[in-house]
Amino acid sequence: MTYSELSKLSIEELQVLNKKVVEIVKMKRSEKALDIKDELHIGMNVSVNHPKLAGKQLRVEKVNRTKAVLSVLNTNSLRPSQVSVPLSMIQINA
Repeated sequence: MTYSELSKLSIEELQVLNKKVVEIVKMKRSEKALDIKDELHIGMNVSVNHPKLAGKQLRVEKVNRTKAVLSVLNTNSLRPSQVSVPLSMIQINA
């Protein structure tokens, strides 16, 4: 659908379209998270698609329903830091 076609729609039609798009996005995110959750196991090394954790290696400590607790491996601090990350942001290292 082009921009000109969208601009011809009424506000009500755009709201209905928006609801459908949001519903599909949520469904696809939950499907991706379930696929990742099936592959994750404790002790696995992963990376995360987020600027704050770019280039850092992380280890899975715990897998929850929607998030995983990861510990950062390559830090300079004495004790390892842990972060809770949504499953959809986790990338499994080969």
